[in-house]
Amino acid sequence: MNLKNQKGGTFLGFIIGLITGLVIAVIVALLITRTPIPFAGRQDKPESAPVPATATTPATDPNQALYGKDAKPATDAATAPVTTGMNGATVTTPANNTGSAAVSTEEKDPIAAAIKQKETAKAEDKSVYWLQAGAFKNRTDAENMRGNLALLGFESSISEATSNNGKVYRVRLGPYKSSNVNSAHSKLTQNGIKTTITRTK
Repeated sequence: MNLKNQKGGTFLGFIIGLITGLVIAVIVALLITRTPIPFAGRQDKPESAPVPATATTPATDPNQALYGKDAKPATDAATAPVTTGMNGATVTTPANNTGSAAVSTEEKDPIAAAIKQKETAKAEDKSVYWLQAGAFKNRTDAENMRGNLALLGFESSISEATSNNGKVYRVRLGPYKSSNVNSAHSKLTQNGIKTTITRTK
């Protein structure tokens, strides 16, 4: 009888100890999970060192070997030096427009311009200008106009011409050059005589 009681007490003590151990283990686990771990979320981040700017270097010309020893290739206005900035970013700097100060190839040669002007002046000298003071059906009227012009100091002539209305008599002054035809025309206009300018070569 005592042996059975002793076995039952041992088994009961084992069960109670097991339950007690499990409870303690659960409590410890809860405490561990709820307690924040120091330095757990901290990561050592390397400080980013500033990248030094690369010196500006112009783009190389692939045709450098074709120029010769003393010749210098012309810099293309569209070529721009490349500069490396922070974090490896590439920045393109616009090149100086050196071609804007150059003389245009389309600029006129002063010698050629003078020759052309001289030829134009010669062509104008070959042209002859006339002032027509009127066209009359009667020759008498034409003679009267010629007399009025003579009183003003102008010499004129009468020529016959055929028009749609028949024969007419034209009173003309000249010939004049381009340099003095306008002055004669203005003087006649001031004296009340209307004239028209015609040109012949």
